[in-house]
Amino acid sequence: MVVKMVKIVGKIFIICCSVMSLYIDARIYMEVRTENDTQNRVVVGQPFTLDVVIDDVYGSIPSPTIKGLDKFPHRQSGSYMSSVNGKAMIRYSYQVSIDAIGSYVLGPATVMYQQQELVSNQVHVEVVKDVGTQQQSKNNKSADSKIFLRFMVDNESVVVGQKIGCILRFYYQDPSISLANVGTPELSAFDVKETSQLEHGVAEIDDVQYKYVQWRWDMYPTKPGDFVIPAYNADYEIPSKDNHFLAGFLMLMNRAERKRVYSNALTLKVAALPYCDFPVHAVGVFERFSAEIKPGMAKEGEGMVLTMDIEGDGNLQAIATPSLNVPSALKYYDSQHNILTPKYSDELPKKRFEFIVQGMKAGDCEIPEQLFTYFDIQTHKYVTLRTTPLAISIMPGAVVAKTAQKTDTSFEPEKIQVATQELIGDINTVGEWYPVSERTSLPWWLFQLLFLIPCMYVGCPLMIEKGIMVTGNSARLARRRAFRNAYKSIDTAIKHNQSKDLYAIFMNVFTTINKDYRAAETLITQKLSASDTHAWKEFFENITHAAYAQSDFLNNNELCRMAKQWLERLEKIL
Repeated sequence: MVVKMVKIVGKIFIICCSVMSLYIDARIYMEVRTENDTQNRVVVGQPFTLDVVIDDVYGSIPSPTIKGLDKFPHRQSGSYMSSVNGKAMIRYSYQVSIDAIGSYVLGPATVMYQQQELVSNQVHVEVVKDVGTQQQSKNNKSADSKIFLRFMVDNESVVVGQKIGCILRFYYQDPSISLANVGTPELSAFDVKETSQLEHGVAEIDDVQYKYVQWRWDMYPTKPGDFVIPAYNADYEIPSKDNHFLAGFLMLMNRAERKRVYSNALTLKVAALPYCDFPVHAVGVFERFSAEIKPGMAKEGEGMVLTMDIEGDGNLQAIATPSLNVPSALKYYDSQHNILTPKYSDELPKKRFEFIVQGMKAGDCEIPEQLFTYFDIQTHKYVTLRTTPLAISIMPGAVVAKTAQKTDTSFEPEKIQVATQELIGDINTVGEWYPVSERTSLPWWLFQLLFLIPCMYVGCPLMIEKGIMVTGNSARLARRRAFRNAYKSIDTAIKHNQSKDLYAIFMNVFTTINKDYRAAETLITQKLSASDTHAWKEFFENITHAAYAQSDFLNNNELCRMAKQWLERLEKIL
């Protein structure tokens, strides 16, 4: 009895130890992976990967909960699981980005496993402005270190509304690299203008020569504060360099490896404009504010065009239409505004405002000077530009002159009729009389002929085609048309030196005469000798390679000449 009790207790002890070993072995931990391989150090706005690894577990397990992760933009980028002897290792990967410089703590990650809570370590992430090109080169000795992206501005300390010139430059050395896409961060506190056309150049950095492509654009801050411009990114493709026998097939599929590179981030300090008790129209440097009105003399109610031009460097698109200071005898309406680009390098752009001005009272009046106030970014002071006064003359209108005359209602109807007869002449006595011949109508036979011409134009081809189908000559006609079109296409290919079109020409001939390539090849083999059959197969392989491999296996002119000779032989065989 004692022996049995000992055995039972021993089995229970073994089971408990096994269960405890499961809890002891299972573990969870977190780690950070960055694009530049720096330890827990990332560029502001540049995504990094946060991995949560759950090791030595049995069965399925839910996704972990990470403390503090919900404060930042993130998404689950993948999961991985491997199992050895029943024990599994599960990895959950998250792509995270932080848009502010500083030090941050993520974690711990927790997960429930067999009614027990597993808790991971915490990770510390340092978000910096830039890790530097030299640091990237030390951490990455591959060809990727020869590719990097740089974001530059002409001024990092500005005021609200001041122009900031931006350049995004992609450096590379391998000419086979192709740029696929450029990603831009969202800048809600800036008015970002259109990007210029792509520019190319060469630059030397740390005694190494690079090629580059770049984009230029301007942006204007709309509110004060310290702003971090997150990293831009660029996707590029590296052609595959396979040397095995499948390289030609992979070249046809345009196989390329796509990678992504991130730029540096920048911090911009935007100060508020100094206090001003009068309206401010713009920020920048402006040289001239002029006004002109045409015509300078008009009748009452007639429209005159008032044009005002502001010339200078600033956010011209954001300048609102100004309110005019005009006398009460004038009325004005907004017409249009547009931006005039300079024609010469020494000129500045202009913004033109047009107004319609109407004189409501006859007499001479003057449009006083108009004011344009802006904050000068060079002198850091407010400057007011003024137009010259404009003198105009308003003449009495015809309608007004008539209404000014006194009307007498004591006229008798007979006198009114007499006056009307004197003003309006008799229709029979006005103008010169001359004979007019009567128009003849269109003959009926000519009308029918004109109607039948388009009917015959449309119906004749249909009748001819139906006749060919009835007589059984449709296949013969299609064969003749196929070869005739093929000769024309080959002549065009010879003229433009396009050997890649030959494959499609021959396949079109086979399809038109109701033969696929295998049937046509069998017939060619029966009709030709062994050497000619071998020559045909070699020719067809060459035009197939020219069509799909996009390379000159043979001289294009020679291949086109051979195609014309083979087409003449096939016309006799098929």
